[in-house]
Amino acid sequence: MPRPFLTNSDGHRPVCLRCQKASRDCQWSNRSAREQQSRSPTTPDQSLTTRARSAEYVSTKDPKKALRDPQIAAIFRYYIEHLAGWYDLNDRKRHFGDIVPSCARKNSLLLSAILAFAAASQSSSFLKKDLWDVAESYHLESVQALLQLTENPDEFRTGETLAAICLLRSYEIISQNVSCQNHLQGSYSLLASRPAGLETGLLSAGFWNYLREDITVALIEKRSLMIELSHEQLPPTIEGEDDHANRITYLLGKVINRCLDQDASPLEHHEWHSLSGELGTWRASLPASFEPIGTPGLYGQSSFPCLWTVSGWHASSLQYYHTALAILSVAEPMQTTMNTLQQIDRINDFEKKLDHHAIQVSALAVFSNSAPVWVNSFGPISFCGPWLRDSRRIHELIEETQRWGSKTGWPVMSIVESLSRSGTIG
Repeated sequence: MPRPFLTNSDGHRPVCLRCQKASRDCQWSNRSAREQQSRSPTTPDQSLTTRARSAEYVSTKDPKKALRDPQIAAIFRYYIEHLAGWYDLNDRKRHFGDIVPSCARKNSLLLSAILAFAAASQSSSFLKKDLWDVAESYHLESVQALLQLTENPDEFRTGETLAAICLLRSYEIISQNVSCQNHLQGSYSLLASRPAGLETGLLSAGFWNYLREDITVALIEKRSLMIELSHEQLPPTIEGEDDHANRITYLLGKVINRCLDQDASPLEHHEWHSLSGELGTWRASLPASFEPIGTPGLYGQSSFPCLWTVSGWHASSLQYYHTALAILSVAEPMQTTMNTLQQIDRINDFEKKLDHHAIQVSALAVFSNSAPVWVNSFGPISFCGPWLRDSRRIHELIEETQRWGSKTGWPVMSIVESLSRSGTIG
């Protein structure tokens, strides 16, 4: 999470230290909440008054009344039946599938966030323009509600608010592009006053979802995370398989922040060995249930080895593990005493390692037949996929990525372009 942000006594918005350190603007504006309501949450210079509400728009300020509307109820059910699993990928307690919908029946922010995301997802997947108008309306209502909540931090710091932020971030990814942040980074900073590892319930589930979303965007953009990580965020004990999944999520985030920060110094040998050792310890600690099953020909012909798992978090965890190893392969410190032939051997070994990790990441996605796994795979595929050395595999991965991008509504064009350049070079 971000380190404790700075506050002034003059009413200015907080500034997270990561933005301050990187000399970039934090996603907050110094305008008042009243002034904020006159601006678009997606493009600050666009007046909200120029955006017409959908004719079918029903406010969520009274959730009970809103859910009596057939269209609103249908969008709400679409989230429960088709999208909640994205968030419960690594959660055996199914907070986003069971707890979030129940809370949304009384929490207008959470309901509007669900409706914005679910309507945008359906609009992108099924090309329904009317649902896009609905999605915009509920996104606007959600952002206005978030801005109002920030005036009272005690009411703001709840699991419901963090869940809404995760949903709105997915909306922004689907509706615009993967780098869109808007007000959500500043909103998240206000929630980062306590270590997530010491939290339980929806706050903890929300943190791990927010981190996975941050990892996805960071891998696609080849940059560090927007949030800091501390050891306190790790689960203190391993109580279930999803704790193993959360632990590798944390370790991948740690590797990303150390290796993909453009201002970071090269890894020292001791750092590289330490990070590699943590990944090795995690892999050795896994129960046998995580091992992928190899069944040649199970889903017909493929250029990838048929590897599948019995649970989505098994696939996502192993993908994160191989992605972290791929990053460390690139970041491994070089020995200065190598001669030319040794350098050639090193390059060949380097390419084989990256190809191996890319094959594992891709195969676990291709044979998952799971939307939650695929949504979580887009980041690892974006980073690892271009290292594939077999053009047949690259072309198959492009086709599968496009197919699942269409099915989920996820914007995959930048991933496909990256893979296509790799296939052309190969």
